[in-house]
Amino acid sequence: AFRQPGGSKQWCPADAKPSRGGLHVSQRHNGIMHVWTTAAPPFFKNGYIVACEDTREAVLIDPGDDVQEQLAIVRREQVRVKWILLTHAHVDHVTGVGAAKAALGAPVWLHRDDLFLYDRAADQARLFGVEATQPPPPDRFYEEGQTLAFGNLAVEVAHTPGHCPGV
Repeated sequence: AFRQPGGSKQWCPADAKPSRGGLHVSQRHNGIMHVWTTAAPPFFKNGYIVACEDTREAVLIDPGDDVQEQLAIVRREQVRVKWILLTHAHVDHVTGVGAAKAALGAPVWLHRDDLFLYDRAADQARLFGVEATQPPPPDRFYEEGQTLAFGNLAVEVAHTPGHCPGV
């Protein structure tokens, strides 16, 4: 959940619409934050950019095959990405990490329990018949209950293993 520090939780649902080249992009704005949702073939997982309305500081979440669209949004909307946040390390959520880190210079966050998957992202891709470059090592690891602030917003880390061992 995204919230203002000391404030109530805010949720912005995605309503992806077809776009060029099979990409899907939607935008939500609630006066506190902007949320852009992206998805691209072959997996069509959701990736996000969440930016503070006041400061334009942002986080980029799960850069996969939609990374070029995410980077285009970052440039067009003139937001400054503070962190690249990974919800988990399945291949569809990490194929764009290298390009995002190279373009933005932002540190990559991952839960330590997903490191074994992340370190084998290129192998995961081959299982699906997809080529992928191994992403760069994560810079930081999440801890349960940790708060990551950006702009006037914050993300609270909740360890929710199940789909993957990490977050």
